Amino acid sequence: MIGSRKWMEINQGSLSFKEKINLLKQTLLPTTYKYAKTFIQSHVNHTHFALHDVQIPDTPMVKEAMAELENTQDRVIFHHSWRSFFWGVGIAHSKDWHFDQESFVIACLMHDLGLVEHLDQYSCNCFTYQSALRSENLCLKHQYDASRTKIISEAICLHMNGYLDESNQDLPIEALLLQQATSCDVIGTDYARFSKTYAEDVLIQHPRTQFNSHFKKLLHKESLNHPQSRTALVSRLGLPYMIQLNIFKE
Repeated sequence: MIGSRKWMEINQGSLSFKEKINLLKQTLLPTTYKYAKTFIQSHVNHTHFALHDVQIPDTPMVKEAMAELENTQDRVIFHHSWRSFFWGVGIAHSKDWHFDQESFVIACLMHDLGLVEHLDQYSCNCFTYQSALRSENLCLKHQYDASRTKIISEAICLHMNGYLDESNQDLPIEALLLQQATSCDVIGTDYARFSKTYAEDVLIQHPRTQFNSHFKKLLHKESLNHPQSRTALVSRLGLPYMIQLNIFKE
């Protein structure tokens, strides 16, 4: 599958012409449709689910992932990563999905490390692969379960696909959640799934200050560095404009 961990290992994150066409066919219509819906949908009323209901696993792995994110000294990506976690938990609650919370929070905290740090030890053509390899090293250090390590890595690699088919039984729930959660934070898709109170509380705790402009700059830099990557492709297809015009306006 394009964007998967196995695909990354073979292609190092570079898309062939045929893969660009296939990815375009798979993602353009569903992503555009979900984006358009953000401007007409109102919040659901899940008043029984609040931010204080979300429990963050207190484990050495999570603590070190938190430290790695903090060490980037990029406050915009710091808050984006945490918002993605809370959006993901909210989406899972709205869909009654069961997932591994520790693996998911680690994937959220580490999914953009390769976007904000130049990792010389990894020869990759996609920031998601760099981020995934960084997470795998952390898992290895803590002797983390191999199957859960694979889930974290797969989720990070696939989150930049733009759209993942929920009916695909081969996809881990955590991968679906990370893709949907990051899409929510970047362009606003699925934002209406949360109660207004939940959404406002997330944004107060992790504000979007300058996110749109900062993230567009990071995408531009990634596209220049890796012109055959998915980031470069979706940027050419209009992702920066979707960010600029999203419902958050900031």
